Amino acid sequence: MNRINLIIRKLWNNKLFTFLNIIGLAIGISACWIVFRLVNYELSFDKNHPEPEKIFKVYGVFDEVGSTDYFDGVPIPLAKFIKENLSNVELTVPVNQRYVPKIINSEHPNEPLKFEDQEQIIETTDDYFKMVPYTWLAGNPEKALKNPNEVVLTESRANLYFPNVPVKDLVGKTLLYDTTLFSVVGVVKDLEHPSSFLSKEFIKISNNEWNSDNWLMFNSNYNLFVKLKDVKSKKAFVNQISKKIFDMTDKDFRESNFKARAEVTPLTEVHFDKRLQNSTNINLIYGFIGIGVFLLLLATINYINLTTAQVPTRAKEIGIRKTLGEQPFDVTKAFFLETLTITCIALLISWPITKVFEKTFSKILPSNLDSFSDWLPLVLFIICLIAIISIVSSLYPAYLINRVQISEVIKMKGIGKLSLGSISIRKVLIVVQFVIAQVFVIATFIMGIQMKHTMNSDLGFNYNALINIHLPFKKDQNADVDPFVLKEALKKYSQIAGVSLGHLPLSQGHWGNFVETTADTGLVKINVPFKFVDEDYFNLYEIKLLAGRRFSLSDTSTGIILNKIAVQDLGFKSPEEAIGKPVKAYGKDRTITGVTDNFNIKTFHTEKTGVAILTSKYRGQLQDITIKLQNDPKTWKASLAILEKEWKTIYPNAPLEFKFYDQNIREYYETDYKFSKIINLSTSITILLSCLGLIGLVTISTVQRTKEIGIRKVLGSSIAGIVGLLSKDYIKLVLISILVASPIAWWASKKWLDNFVYKVEISWWMFIIPAIGTILIAFLTMSFQSLKAAKANPVDSLRDE
Repeated sequence: MNRINLIIRKLWNNKLFTFLNIIGLAIGISACWIVFRLVNYELSFDKNHPEPEKIFKVYGVFDEVGSTDYFDGVPIPLAKFIKENLSNVELTVPVNQRYVPKIINSEHPNEPLKFEDQEQIIETTDDYFKMVPYTWLAGNPEKALKNPNEVVLTESRANLYFPNVPVKDLVGKTLLYDTTLFSVVGVVKDLEHPSSFLSKEFIKISNNEWNSDNWLMFNSNYNLFVKLKDVKSKKAFVNQISKKIFDMTDKDFRESNFKARAEVTPLTEVHFDKRLQNSTNINLIYGFIGIGVFLLLLATINYINLTTAQVPTRAKEIGIRKTLGEQPFDVTKAFFLETLTITCIALLISWPITKVFEKTFSKILPSNLDSFSDWLPLVLFIICLIAIISIVSSLYPAYLINRVQISEVIKMKGIGKLSLGSISIRKVLIVVQFVIAQVFVIATFIMGIQMKHTMNSDLGFNYNALINIHLPFKKDQNADVDPFVLKEALKKYSQIAGVSLGHLPLSQGHWGNFVETTADTGLVKINVPFKFVDEDYFNLYEIKLLAGRRFSLSDTSTGIILNKIAVQDLGFKSPEEAIGKPVKAYGKDRTITGVTDNFNIKTFHTEKTGVAILTSKYRGQLQDITIKLQNDPKTWKASLAILEKEWKTIYPNAPLEFKFYDQNIREYYETDYKFSKIINLSTSITILLSCLGLIGLVTISTVQRTKEIGIRKVLGSSIAGIVGLLSKDYIKLVLISILVASPIAWWASKKWLDNFVYKVEISWWMFIIPAIGTILIAFLTMSFQSLKAAKANPVDSLRDE
């Protein structure tokens, strides 16, 4: 206890360095704390299922000439085929997403409770609950999903639909799913561990879907899991289902030069399989681990540098302790206890830092992270982290201090004169510290340029001053009202620059179908995404027409517009040659009336593709309305007021929900923006830690060279000369770190940019600008202490000589 009191008193007497050490380690511990929680959450997916090695997700594969495409869904009849014909399968679990516009609890005592657009509702079979380890709170799992119009709820969803009703009393309660009454037959506890099975409501699969014979439709809403009796039969299983899919689809798919089959992924790999929908990029997890390690390394380097820099000033203390009989082991133990004390204080400070970060940056963290119970592994991790930091950070300073010779300490006249020679390791650590910081700085700079390039590049259409509204599709929201009524109403106002109905040019939606024509070589058939639009579409989005003309209403059943890529894929040598040529699309004979320039229909992560555009008058095809505002933002408030007024008149029961199109496009890059924000934050932390270290080292350096500075001032040195003297050695180290960091940052940035098809080219100036910025920050950081030393009165430092 006396030792701890002595350490606390010593730390209090040296407030600046205590603060620098504690805040540096607290930031490093906070980073590791957050990264551990995030990584542990992601790596825990599907690890708590019984016999996970036997469970596989089935997905579709399309082999084309020169390429292979993967699709998350499967044909609807595949589940029944497996269940009835393959003896090596223990459980067959279809997971079919079901959309329900409205769910009503009419039994609520006050007024009916209504819930709209609920997600995570699936149709499945009773095999689902045999495979997924739910804990039943009410109902009989042996009888679940045996009959139609029955539903099993998770506890969270049951509490939402039936507030204040005990779970045991929910069996037999009813819910109105749109127009069909369902009876609650069971309630299960929500899964406590991260899982690929995210559903909250479970309904028996309908007879129509179970008995479907439509093998040609692969739908991402129809997922399929199987549990095999023996893992060794996986290859045979894949061959069996692939053969069945090929046999049922080859006749129709052969003309398009592709073949359909199936593949499987083990449940333990589903979360990170990039071939599947909504998967997580495992490289991001490795990146987070790297960020946490680097930030902790920076904090540890800071501590070691600041501690070793104080070795000369503490030499007299250690010399006296050795004279009184302390052995090297005792000195080492004392340094370890001192480091452990500082680290524990840093741990206490890191807790509020971590909580502030989690609250401030909640949008870039997984939404279910707070509900994930990870306290035991987190506590073990923190204990190990504190032990590692304390041991690593105290070993080298303890080694240096043990080299102090008692005779040297006793002979010296001032503790500031003691020198342990050139401590090159400290310089190496400073270089390592700034190498890490500079890699982050360059990466942040290049990522910012790429994201700016992404948002400012020509997409082939105009998206400025446009707002998008998804049209109502529910009966009670006036979905039967013709959307052209709203369009005509808005066109009458001068504040509205234009209105168009139809699919957005760039979106996440995909309506795929075939376009075919007859060439000299025979039938040419291509599969392309389709856009359904009205006649004002091209004017509104300013899509460039290379040949032909835009749509008119007479083209609804006969005309089609293709982009340049689609025309080339059909075998036409030029856009002009394609005009007037007959094609077949969506089951009708049509004529190519126009050819547009290529435009992006997906993000910059994918290449531009062929696209077909049809004009339509049908509400089911024209799902969105786009309104162009005037270019002057000052007029937008009045324009939006007009929109709200007309919307309430025509769709009084539907909420007005709109977004600016540039905001929509930005959200498509949400993952990239999240990662860039994390890198930006990490860059700020690395610079902060590096600067904290520089402040401490320059402070020690000025103290040790106080008399030298005084003599130089007496002999006529200028303030600028003294500042340069104190700064030049550290600036040299920063320059070396920039040279080392540049190729590392180039490699890392290139790897990230490889995710984009359309990207900026890395150039030399992208390294020069961050380098100049880092040097300026480092110099300004050192200047405060250097100026303070340079302006000091030399009389004060020399009067005792």
